[in-house]
Amino acid sequence: MFDLNEYMASKSQFLMIAGPCALESKEQVESVLSECDDLKVLRSGIFKMRTNPDTFQGLGDQGIALIKELKDKFDFKFITEITDPRQVGVLNEVVDIYQVGSRNMYNYDLLKELNLMGKPVLFKRAFSATVKEWLNACDYMSDLGEEKILLCERGIRTFETSTRNTLDINSVVYIKQNTNFKVIVDPSHASGIASMVRKLSHVAMASGADGLLIECHPNPVQALSDKDQQITPKELNQIRKELQEMAPLFDKKVI
Repeated sequence: MFDLNEYMASKSQFLMIAGPCALESKEQVESVLSECDDLKVLRSGIFKMRTNPDTFQGLGDQGIALIKELKDKFDFKFITEITDPRQVGVLNEVVDIYQVGSRNMYNYDLLKELNLMGKPVLFKRAFSATVKEWLNACDYMSDLGEEKILLCERGIRTFETSTRNTLDINSVVYIKQNTNFKVIVDPSHASGIASMVRKLSHVAMASGADGLLIECHPNPVQALSDKDQQITPKELNQIRKELQEMAPLFDKKVI
């Protein structure tokens, strides 16, 4: 069984977190859990913050029931985005790691609430935030400390329009050299292009990151959100295999 505390204390473990952008059905998540090699942490959105109000907003309470059911069948930790402090009561029974999305980096009431919960938080950088602002926002979760906060570099907004965002590898190297935080790289949102995820995953390991957050869907073309950036389980398995071969060069072990 995957020990999250052991991972947080380790300097060598490289964690692959993967799953669909949004939880759409039991069959969808079962496919990911069954087809992805040794997936220890599943990511999927139950409550989705979408720029367009007419797009899929997630399954909500139905999604929580599905994760409960799947946890009885599969051995995995679950991470999902929390978008409102009022969701803590319903999410807490299924969530192992809370995700704070880039839109909520400045939602200080939410950060204060998560500070009280004591569970690990994956804290995404806002697309316009400086590293200093990102680190300052962590102070709203000071009781969690560096032991329970995973910083997630998911790309920043620049003048470049050929990709969804620009992956700031500088931030990964800087944070690893100047803090004790774990740093997770999200190549899916950083590029917005599925075919780029593999190469950016290689770069993430080389930069000193502690893991990846990848969007993976059994049938990306039918995904209800972010279909252009989601990869298949087969592609995820290939990335894992390549990273396992690279890992000794960087004193890492893929888990």
